[in-house]
Amino acid sequence: MIKIAIYDRYLATAGGGERYSCKMAEILSSAGYGVDLVTDLYSDLDSISQKLNLDLSKVGLKIFPYISDDYTRRLTGEYDLFINATYLSALSAYGRKNIYLCYFPTPFDVDFKFIHRFLLLFFRLPAIWLFKLAGRMTGGFTEIKVEEGIYEPKRFMLRRGSWTGGRAILEIDGGTAFAAGIKNPACSLLDIMKVKVEAYPLGSGSKKSVFTYETELLRGEKKTVKIPGMSRVIITTDTFTPSAGRGASRDSRILGAAIYNESGTNLFKKAVLKILGYIPLFLVAYPDNNEFLNTYNQIITISKYSNLWIKRFWNRESIILFPPVDTDSFASKTDTIKEKAILSVGRFFPEHHNKKQYELAGTFIKMIRDNPEDMKDYRLYLAGGVADRPEHIEYVERIKKLAEGHPIEIMVNISFGDLAGLFRKASIFWHSAGLGEDEQLHPEKFEHFGITTVEAMSAGCIPVVINKGGQKEIINDGIDGFFFEDLEELSKITLDIINGKKDCDIIRKNAIQGCQRFSNDRFEKDLLSIVKKVVRDLE
Repeated sequence: MIKIAIYDRYLATAGGGERYSCKMAEILSSAGYGVDLVTDLYSDLDSISQKLNLDLSKVGLKIFPYISDDYTRRLTGEYDLFINATYLSALSAYGRKNIYLCYFPTPFDVDFKFIHRFLLLFFRLPAIWLFKLAGRMTGGFTEIKVEEGIYEPKRFMLRRGSWTGGRAILEIDGGTAFAAGIKNPACSLLDIMKVKVEAYPLGSGSKKSVFTYETELLRGEKKTVKIPGMSRVIITTDTFTPSAGRGASRDSRILGAAIYNESGTNLFKKAVLKILGYIPLFLVAYPDNNEFLNTYNQIITISKYSNLWIKRFWNRESIILFPPVDTDSFASKTDTIKEKAILSVGRFFPEHHNKKQYELAGTFIKMIRDNPEDMKDYRLYLAGGVADRPEHIEYVERIKKLAEGHPIEIMVNISFGDLAGLFRKASIFWHSAGLGEDEQLHPEKFEHFGITTVEAMSAGCIPVVINKGGQKEIINDGIDGFFFEDLEELSKITLDIINGKKDCDIIRKNAIQGCQRFSNDRFEKDLLSIVKKVVRDLE
């Protein structure tokens, strides 16, 4: 069986890029390939499956915290095909065959501020030297492998405390005993936390444990357990959710005990590993050039727009595999009545290619003020995910403040079912990523494709989208949707639709038919063809 790894560092965010990588995993695993999703932070695949409406039951999960090139070589080298699906990744690949998925060739320093450039200039070489030293001292960080259940494996491998998810699985490759520190943190609010540790012979497949330990930890208490080497270890503990406590935590993860590597080591090694724990990853991962691309056999991209800029920025050829859109799930039912609703969907964040929700809210308010009769009973829905980061939350709060007293609903982190419901009832869809930006100076600030536009079309919404970026590959202006150049034109086209100056029935029919060229079925056919060609000489 061909073994395939799909690396997505941001798997836990379950965003548009993750739907692409996970759909790859679903299709390839169903086609008989052995597939692992690889990420550097623990993710619950059941939860990811539900959020993305995918079946990942045949897909494995591997935790891969970037520690060193040596560690990368050993992990990726286990696979016949390694697919790097991580946005802004400069990871070299060492599978027998390798594919690089590029959503857009965004400059690696796109979000860098002065402090990032300062640190790169003066601390990059010392950081690289320290990581190489640590790799030699630890034998490449390979004695303990995190299989699942530890949220930040890098912290654990650098001998700092790391949260478990209530069930952690480790592989102890070394022959000596492993000392695991297990703690019930005071913040858990659990007066007693039950703990069970089981160890099984490594690689034997035996279901008979060679070591079992059970205990109860008082709040704030930590105990050290010595576990036999060459074993597969399962640590199970009671769990809690920080956001359910009395504090102000927004952390909604299910957490178990904190775990530490307390195996004996010398003071110098401890000091080096402790220092590494405070070194930002970008210092060692930032590429000096694009030579990492030489380790890949094929570059895949998601649109003609991205294909063009890969050629300009990297002087590389790529093949286009349009993103998979679940057109069936969003399809408008024949008896669905469209409401007086305008919808815009996209993640809420203020950085480089944000979706301009603030500007859309302001435009909608102005339309109501200037055209009260035409806009009577219309509502604007702004839906999308938001990360638990101060600047992202602050951006949402700015929009909420602007929207106060107006028929605007801001809906964050809603379920797949609720999102599908919004698409079905909305009559008009807006998309404005890149508004006011210069496409030649900052092409990364525009939509690289436009999955939500296709979803809207499948639901029978009339799309009114900016005439920039990947959107131009989706819409045929005046046939299955409309383009606008600025907010004034957006308002005019929208009012023409509302006032019946556009043949809405024909536009909707064309949109529903036209979006099928981006369906899951088309994606599956094209993906399997690409993979078959890449691994042909391995079968």
